[in-house]
Amino acid sequence: MNPLISIIVPAFNRANTIARTINSILLQTYSDFEIIVVEDGSTDETIKVLQQFTDMRLKIIYHDTNKGVTAAKNTGLNNIHGEWFTILDSDDEIIPKALEIMMKIPLEKDSTVTAVTCNCTDTRTGKFSGKGLAFEGYVDFNTLITECEGEFWGITKTELLLNDRFNEDLWGFERTLWFKINERANRYYIHEALRIYHTEGNDRVSKVHSSLEKTSNHYQALSEETYYLQVLKTYLPKSLAKDCLWAVIYLRADNKKEFANFYFNYLRKMNKYNLYKALSFFVYYSHPFIIRQGIKFWKSVRLKK
Repeated sequence: MNPLISIIVPAFNRANTIARTINSILLQTYSDFEIIVVEDGSTDETIKVLQQFTDMRLKIIYHDTNKGVTAAKNTGLNNIHGEWFTILDSDDEIIPKALEIMMKIPLEKDSTVTAVTCNCTDTRTGKFSGKGLAFEGYVDFNTLITECEGEFWGITKTELLLNDRFNEDLWGFERTLWFKINERANRYYIHEALRIYHTEGNDRVSKVHSSLEKTSNHYQALSEETYYLQVLKTYLPKSLAKDCLWAVIYLRADNKKEFANFYFNYLRKMNKYNLYKALSFFVYYSHPFIIRQGIKFWKSVRLKK
């Protein structure tokens, strides 16, 4: 019997796309899978669409209220039974042989492989959505962190999760979990687009309108992700410097000086990036009202672009 793959599909108000996603999974030539749809408190017809499916491999978990995509993914991770798992957006598709092609790597090529990655087709451009990898083969941690960007997809051995989960106090920044998994993984990359990444929808919106409180809470939560920050410091120090500066800006604007101090000191101890240090110094010792006015001006400029 082949290893079971748990496919997590978080869904919120996806009545128009969820059937497309589920059907693409049910058409797989590799049949040993379970589909875990986490219905995240939808207010449209998503539940009605899901209830039309009768395949026994489909399990639906309901959230009474909308908890957000990160919480939905964690609910899925907490309920998987498979030796392998993957997460698929509820508006995307996978080609019929996607699971079969990926599972051939650990089953036929190298049994020590614990994660298999493939590329995706961006429906807006018709090109690969994942950048930085040009040939099939093994991918080390350094390459993943420093050279890869964009949207990839793949399957991961469940044992790599340990007790780690996504930080539900963060929006985005799912790399805080994936960095931990990547360090543990023996990863193999297939240079094919096995997933169709739908980017033409109008629900993929910018977070420019995020509130000051939400953003400051985000950076407060990020300060607890010490492993993530250390990885950035080692491999992507400029990216860390930018994160620290923005953290100081939003945390000082929200009068959270203790947490702003954490990032301020983190940035001061870094080599180089004197401009970021100077800006953070100016912000750190500015009045929160002035900082808030600066944020409003910056957002207004962005909205005009």
